[in-house]
Amino acid sequence: MLTGSESGRAGAVRWLFTDRAGGVSVDPYSSLNLATHVGDASGVVSENRAAGLTLLSGAGALASMRPTHGTGVAVVTAAGESEDVDALVTTEPGLALLALGADCVPVVLFDLAAGVVGAVHTGWRGLRDDVVGAALSAMLGLGAQGQRIEALLGPAICGPCYPVPAERAQEIEGVAPPAVGTCKDGQPSIDLRVGISYRLARRGVSARYVGGCTAEDSRYFSHRRDGITGRQGAFVVLDRA
Repeated sequence: MLTGSESGRAGAVRWLFTDRAGGVSVDPYSSLNLATHVGDASGVVSENRAAGLTLLSGAGALASMRPTHGTGVAVVTAAGESEDVDALVTTEPGLALLALGADCVPVVLFDLAAGVVGAVHTGWRGLRDDVVGAALSAMLGLGAQGQRIEALLGPAICGPCYPVPAERAQEIEGVAPPAVGTCKDGQPSIDLRVGISYRLARRGVSARYVGGCTAEDSRYFSHRRDGITGRQGAFVVLDRA
């Protein structure tokens, strides 16, 4: 059972944000690791992904990604794993999309009226280079409209837990000023979800948070806290007719 996961539905769109519980991976990936690129056994990851899909009753297949902290977007129509992309977009009913994260933000995007959904992995480079904006542009190309798109931002490291070098903070301040803050020890920090929300709002898209801070809450995978570890995920799917 995925004990700490959070799921929901909006019309024909179903979504699921997982934590680390309920899978079959062993340390250091225990237990619901959804990533194939972190050293876990591929068969175990497949079993974990299947466990996630069982909670998405409208899903018949899965499209996933191997994120690279870039701005690549794949428009997908069939199951499979896309390499070197950090965003997936589809209009295909029954095809679930999966974005990964372990401090980075897994983002779900959807336009109910147009029947377009997206899943995005966003770290500090993705925030700087606007990978979510690239995903929005791909969705608009498939018939979505900006004022109708909704965004869900999954569990991620919070600002006070994410100290960064001054030059990195300056880069982010240039594109998303509200994301830059200060940690308790005085170091500059970045709040990824605040930054993504800011960039989305400038395009007329509202966002809400799902889940808490990955570094503070041991229910989640956190690369910054644990080093070698698994990845939780965000699934999104359009119901089949």
